[in-house]
Amino acid sequence: MRELLNRLRWDAGSRPEGVVIEVRSREAGEERITAVAFDSVVEVLPAGVAVAGGVFLPYHRFARVRRGDETLWPPAAGVGA
Repeated sequence: MRELLNRLRWDAGSRPEGVVIEVRSREAGEERITAVAFDSVVEVLPAGVAVAGGVFLPYHRFARVRRGDETLWPPAAGVGA
């Protein structure tokens, strides 16, 4: 996960435009998925990411990383992690 995010952030050949991180959260006892635009990430850390506004999102809350309908993470079944 961290490698993917760092590649999106720093690799000149990557395409970070339109990348969204879907994050699990709980509100009123119900699990929700919140979409966070990758361009709001200010720092990729060992345990998660810091986003604009000082919010920390731990990796264990990540449900999916996608670009449009393309899933970037988690990898498809049978594909290396």
